[in-house]
Amino acid sequence: MDYVINAIQSLLNFFISALSWLMDGFLYTIKAALYFIFDGLLTVVETLFSAINIPSTLLTAAGSWGLLPTQAVYCINAVGIPQGLAIIVSAIVIRMGINLIPAAFTRI
Repeated sequence: MDYVINAIQSLLNFFISALSWLMDGFLYTIKAALYFIFDGLLTVVETLFSAINIPSTLLTAAGSWGLLPTQAVYCINAVGIPQGLAIIVSAIVIRMGINLIPAAFTRI
């Protein structure tokens, strides 16, 4: 009788080990697939940002400001356009950061 109980226990342990091995493989496959997709997405984003060539764009913009007449630069600064743009951009960045917080944490 003990032999039958031991045989059933070892068969059950075998099935549990096999199921555990299959679940580990399944989760590894899902993790690898998600990593592959995320890595591809980040590669596309990196390629797009490197195509923009931000330093030369900033230098070109700064050079364009230097070509403006002094009266126009004075009016732009007197009206406060640079400060207004800084406020608008910072508000957009803050709003995008707040949108990252899930709604479950902000609802009472």
